Amino acid sequence: MENQIKVSVIIPVYQVESYLERAVDSVLAQTLEEKEIILVDDGSTDASPQICDCYAQSYPELIRVIHKPNAGLGMARNSGVEAAKGKYVAFLDSDDTVETEMYEQLYQKAEAGNYDIVMCDVNIIYVEENRQSLSRSYPSEEIDLPDYIANGNNITYSVNKLFRREIWEENRYEKMLFEDIALIPALMTRYRRVGYVQKAFYNYYRRPNTISTSFTGSMADIIRAFQMFLDNSSPAYREEAVYCIAKQLYWNMTKSRVLFQADFITFLQKNEKDFRLNRFLPKDPQTKKLLDFLEQRVLPERFICPHIGREIPAAYFEQLREHFPHAELVLADENFFAAEQPPASVRAAMTAGNTAFAEEYLALRILCDQGGIVLMPWMRANLNLKRLRLNRIFFGFRGGEELETGCFGAEKSHYVIQALLMTYQTENLYNQAFLPLRERLRDFLILRFGLKPNGKSQLLKKEIQVCLPSVLSYDMQNGENCCKRADIPVPEGYQAVEDDVLRLWSGRILENWNLYKKALGSGKPLSPDASPPAALGGITEGELERQLHELAKLYENSTSWRITRPVRALSDLVKKIARKG
Repeated sequence: MENQIKVSVIIPVYQVESYLERAVDSVLAQTLEEKEIILVDDGSTDASPQICDCYAQSYPELIRVIHKPNAGLGMARNSGVEAAKGKYVAFLDSDDTVETEMYEQLYQKAEAGNYDIVMCDVNIIYVEENRQSLSRSYPSEEIDLPDYIANGNNITYSVNKLFRREIWEENRYEKMLFEDIALIPALMTRYRRVGYVQKAFYNYYRRPNTISTSFTGSMADIIRAFQMFLDNSSPAYREEAVYCIAKQLYWNMTKSRVLFQADFITFLQKNEKDFRLNRFLPKDPQTKKLLDFLEQRVLPERFICPHIGREIPAAYFEQLREHFPHAELVLADENFFAAEQPPASVRAAMTAGNTAFAEEYLALRILCDQGGIVLMPWMRANLNLKRLRLNRIFFGFRGGEELETGCFGAEKSHYVIQALLMTYQTENLYNQAFLPLRERLRDFLILRFGLKPNGKSQLLKKEIQVCLPSVLSYDMQNGENCCKRADIPVPEGYQAVEDDVLRLWSGRILENWNLYKKALGSGKPLSPDASPPAALGGITEGELERQLHELAKLYENSTSWRITRPVRALSDLVKKIARKG
């Protein structure tokens, strides 16, 4: 009967055929007899569903299985909670284990103290490093709840806690990454009878390349999780919750997930009052550095895509959904001009059928009004583009002299964008000949800001960032690319690159190579990791130099666009040689 089950252990299962039996066996070995195990198969396609069913057949009175379509960890836990019959509920991740006395001791503690939640310590096992460490939840077994919320450990974990089942009658996990952060700390502020057994009963196996450690667009869910933690916490512990978030936030934006720094800054600025007035932050010399980021201006994660008389490729939307699932997308077609009369030059271009001219004006117009990033339909963005949001305004080279206008960004009402818009209002060569924006922009930056059209990264007036061609136009496979052109079809594994860019890259390889040889011959100490070129790919110095010259000759004899594979090899050489120059 239901009242005979003391603890329901819920194990979400997804693609864990190698670890599942170890996890389930650790629960079967528990000293607590009055338990049930609920295995929630979240649409696994490996052998996990069959393993679950075998356990249910072997232990029909103890184990139940729920098979459901894949919806994520939080939804699987919710399904288990709905089926649970125990007085208390516990969660176990299917690639972890628990010590044999965990649930009996947590249950006894909960009953003895009439606690809503009881927690224990965590043993973190670093699989690849072959080491482990103890994560103590709190210094003493008697919990001071405000102090625990502000200064304790393991507050975001679901798996090291036992919950009274009534808690789950009004609480559920969200469908997102970091669902624990969004829910569990807030629960700790609202269900205040919290007990603690100061023993490491839970074994957390930490592996690289898991969902929560891989860099994906959905990782931005952590911002949403912090906001939900803050919004759903008890007002009585708001300052403690803010400080708890501040410590996690600072570590994430400076150490763990720096790529998402612009997202973290946006969250920080949205909740500025809470962080500015928090009474704990001034006493913490490290974490209070977080407040410095409140002065950082960032571009909104808004993508502006003008498209007049053309369809936007499905791949454009697919990549945005993959890398920027929470971004705002502003689509603008010719209907925009029904509400606002464009300049005469734009009307003339539309009449002449030059929609590209009108699209570029439209991009500038919306960018000035709203701020964000212009991403034309022929561009494909990747996750690295988040880094450029830390600029007030950015452009990039398309080649040695030309600028790329398929992707550029600016804050709302930036004076450079305003000035460019004004050039569409007057009689000039650019408007008379319907010249593309890249020429207008290049000349403007040369005359006003001293841009050097050499394809090199430049920061004009300490504000206007101009990036390399390999950042905004071509993927050099060096980890710096933010987006690339997709308007020329190329086979898988190849790259379409313009002639002058190939010559530019070839010249830089030789320049780095010559710098290396010069430093080597000077007798001056090289960097600690420098080694002779013979170590690069196992080839001799003479052979490497010959290959470099052949690459340069090949590229310099090319014409216009070249669909090429050697770009990847070129990238490897650049990275290796540059480290030694």
